[in-house]
Amino acid sequence: MTATVGLDIGTSAVRAAVLQGGKKGAPVLRKYGEVGLPKGAIEGGEIVDPAVVQDAIARLWKTSKLPKKGVVMGLANQRIIVRRVEVPDMSDDALKAALPQHVAEHIPMAVEDAVLDYMPLDDIPAEGDQEARRAVLVVAAQKEMVNQYVDVVEAAGVRVEGVDLQAFALVRAVFGARIPLGDAPVAVVSLGAGMTQVLVTKDGSLRFLRLIPIGGNDFTKALSTGLAVPPEEAEEIKRRVGVHAEPAAGGGSLPDDKARDLLTEQASQLIEEIRGTVEFYNAQQGGDSPVGEVMISGNAARLPHLATRMTRVLDVPVVPVKLLGESIQVGKTGLSDEQLAHAQPVLPVAVGLAEWGLV
Repeated sequence: MTATVGLDIGTSAVRAAVLQGGKKGAPVLRKYGEVGLPKGAIEGGEIVDPAVVQDAIARLWKTSKLPKKGVVMGLANQRIIVRRVEVPDMSDDALKAALPQHVAEHIPMAVEDAVLDYMPLDDIPAEGDQEARRAVLVVAAQKEMVNQYVDVVEAAGVRVEGVDLQAFALVRAVFGARIPLGDAPVAVVSLGAGMTQVLVTKDGSLRFLRLIPIGGNDFTKALSTGLAVPPEEAEEIKRRVGVHAEPAAGGGSLPDDKARDLLTEQASQLIEEIRGTVEFYNAQQGGDSPVGEVMISGNAARLPHLATRMTRVLDVPVVPVKLLGESIQVGKTGLSDEQLAHAQPVLPVAVGLAEWGLV
């Protein structure tokens, strides 16, 4: 059976997952690997040092023995625009051809300089003098940026078959073939090293996306500055100590208390941004069908007690995204159960990208 590879190029690492169609319906994870990136190679989702990123991808493919074809790459940065747009009712083929003229006034870039795509949302019936229309989620990415990513990956000897939005990959990974029709909207929060993506989904499709320029690296920096320790030591303390689980906690005198206070202060900033995003979406819906659950993934989701604190502050259940053994079967990956469990928070983007290739 055909295998596809999802390539997630993040701020702190490049990660790849190989999926194959499963006999029981759920895709099978055949391989997973990651190679770390030095600070500054990727900033804000954009490649700053192409040679370093290219070398990391080449090493990832060599060490993990990954297929060099059937690769789907994901993108997420501020030069990608996602907008809900209403267009005249027409077929998909007609809309693809006419998309530039219908979205030109909705995106802050010239359509000739953009790579455009869309995802259907709702059919809007005719009413009075208003003809039937379609609501679609338009994605516009700067062509120069997309080409740079493709060039870097292919310079590493890897053939790019497709480029997708990381947010679409996350939704695909989280929900798979299960479409939760009629359920309350779900927010999926991907906590990366350099940024946080907040997606609001409804009926299994992306409805709203916001990128927040706060990530795990900001927690490390806050500790390094506040405790006057090297970043490497701050990273170790961060993973060991975590944040206060309860909103009112803090101010203790034990050695780790200052570190926990600093991490909690940073977490509070991020959680407020997430809360503002969710409340904005809820307000857009007129208070009907508000977000009922938050699912978290990403490297920074490993921060101890963060999910508990988010639950207390946001006043909705906050649960980790879990794919392995549920929506994704695990094949003979060569990884131990402990290694797979450790990879679970950072798997969704790469897995969702690989799933795109299986469709």
